[in-house]
Amino acid sequence: MYISFGVSPSFTSQLPEGTEGTVVIIGADLVELAAVRQLVLFGYKVVFLEGMNCPGDNVWTHKMGNKDRYKENTVARSLTLQKQLSRYAPVSLNVELTGLADSDKEALVFIVKAATVMDEIFYLQPWYSNPALRDWLKEHADKSELNKLKWSYYQINKSPWSTLDDDEAFLTTADSAIRLLPKATRTVKEWKGLEYRAAFPILKPAGANFYPADMDKTEFNIWNDSLAKDQQQEATSFFTVIKRHSEFILDSGLSNDKVGSSKDLYIVPYSQEYKSLLAKAADFLHKAGDITNSTSLKKLLHSKADAFLSNDYYDSDISWMELDSKLDVTIGPYETYEDKLFGYKATFEAYIGIRDDEATAQLKLFGDNLQLLEQNLPMDNAYKSKYVNAAPIRVIQLLYNAGDVKGPQTLAFNLPNDERIVNDRGTSMVMLKNVSEAKFNQILLPIAGACVTEEQQELVDFESFFTHTICHECCHGIGPHTITLPNGQQSTVRLELQEFHSALEEAKADIVGLWALRFLISQDMLSESLLKSMYVSFLAGCFRSVRFGLEEAHGKGQALQFNWLYEKGAFVLHGEDKFSVDFSKIEDAVEGLSREILTIQAQGDKEAAGLLLQKYGVMTEPLKVALEKLENIQVPVDVAPTFPIADKILQR
Repeated sequence: MYISFGVSPSFTSQLPEGTEGTVVIIGADLVELAAVRQLVLFGYKVVFLEGMNCPGDNVWTHKMGNKDRYKENTVARSLTLQKQLSRYAPVSLNVELTGLADSDKEALVFIVKAATVMDEIFYLQPWYSNPALRDWLKEHADKSELNKLKWSYYQINKSPWSTLDDDEAFLTTADSAIRLLPKATRTVKEWKGLEYRAAFPILKPAGANFYPADMDKTEFNIWNDSLAKDQQQEATSFFTVIKRHSEFILDSGLSNDKVGSSKDLYIVPYSQEYKSLLAKAADFLHKAGDITNSTSLKKLLHSKADAFLSNDYYDSDISWMELDSKLDVTIGPYETYEDKLFGYKATFEAYIGIRDDEATAQLKLFGDNLQLLEQNLPMDNAYKSKYVNAAPIRVIQLLYNAGDVKGPQTLAFNLPNDERIVNDRGTSMVMLKNVSEAKFNQILLPIAGACVTEEQQELVDFESFFTHTICHECCHGIGPHTITLPNGQQSTVRLELQEFHSALEEAKADIVGLWALRFLISQDMLSESLLKSMYVSFLAGCFRSVRFGLEEAHGKGQALQFNWLYEKGAFVLHGEDKFSVDFSKIEDAVEGLSREILTIQAQGDKEAAGLLLQKYGVMTEPLKVALEKLENIQVPVDVAPTFPIADKILQR
């Protein structure tokens, strides 16, 4: 008999064949409870008997040592949280609604309400008891200054883990929510329930709440290999979670004939997992769609509402790409950064803004030349796509965001991530201009003053910063996506690189974006005056992004780029701990790294991706020099936006 006593994860290999029948276990200590779980995984029906009204009765809790050891050092913790909060510069994003039709202003009310539902869903995605922790912290925020700080920092991170500190927990177990378990196994006189702390894991779960907490990659891969091809696509889909039949049985006390050694895992579509919340969001979107007079916005809102209920997002994402409306809306499950186990599962988010028509018109050049950029990418011609769709680019003034918008704020996004749509229709880009301006003024200029040599500081300007952000997003749409493996099998970069995909894709978009700007300048499509300023602005931007932390995809990808360019002599550290760009070396170094990343993606080479990130995606001494300097002079790491217009809507 193979039994796990809770020390290691349950295993599913070498299981007994033909398991059937019922096992009776006498006693319900922790060892027996662990045995129940493993036996269920083997396919047995299990009954356990316990004479006492206290399962796990051989566990004795005793507070050792000083009775004050559980008292918080409130002063020290308050200072730490104040320091963590100070890394975010508060900015108010007040947007003019001038030019917005009256019907769109009415629709905006319901769209903002739908966006708040994305918040509710996202709180469930990092960890299953996260909503209870949120409610607990909010309820107790007014009890003390420390509690207020905890709640403030939680609102930025939307979980107990600090994004800027490589997902290190900023709360303690003592901060966990107290929950009530009302049920008892038998009637007990005057029973009022059992209070317990819903303690969160100190280490953030790599699989978030998309997979069973005790599932590892080996178990998933063995199970996935046993599925039919269409089921494999569902298992690795953006829009499903993976559960255990045995957890359902143990939690509910029900029998389920589907449980077996190889079939314990099963697939649940988002439309079922978040059914009530998605129905609420769909209702808001349908109401907004009925009100607006914009044809394309009406189509988007109704199709997205339908997608929430059907779990088929293809048509709604096409509608999003075709959106031509003053009121710009992005809502639904998109990014996969939270799934650090495989990078498969998407989190819910929402971005609502007012389109900046003048800025949008100026950027048509980039979207119209993606095929030209693809044809000239620094990689083998065999890997290049013969046809790349022009990418529409929309510039907006952000009015509200919600859902997976924790920690550092995005400057832009290129969507959708669904490879089917990327191959069929390409991608579309949205640039958040007011967020970009806030970050440039609050963060990038102070960084340049501290870390860039005096003679190159004047080359750091907003035009270069914003233009590279545009090219970054454009370059998500070119390069390898759907690939052919050496064995002839069709796959995608995301599926092959798994947990390395997000960081490498962000690095690709950054470095190839820099290469693309140089190429467009060489074709006389952009001014030569941009050349030096874009490289120096990029250097300053490296320090900005690495401060997001190396557990975050953008931060890790930026560390990879900085360390590569530094090793090649393109970035130079001077005696006064300031950096400069060596313009004689930067172009070759950028092209070399672009070729390295593009080739790894085209070949689906996970091993090479891991080795590249292991070597260069790390905190090196030159990076430490810059980051320590910025910490000493207290330059903010990012911005924490507030949204006055949306707040007024939600207060009605």
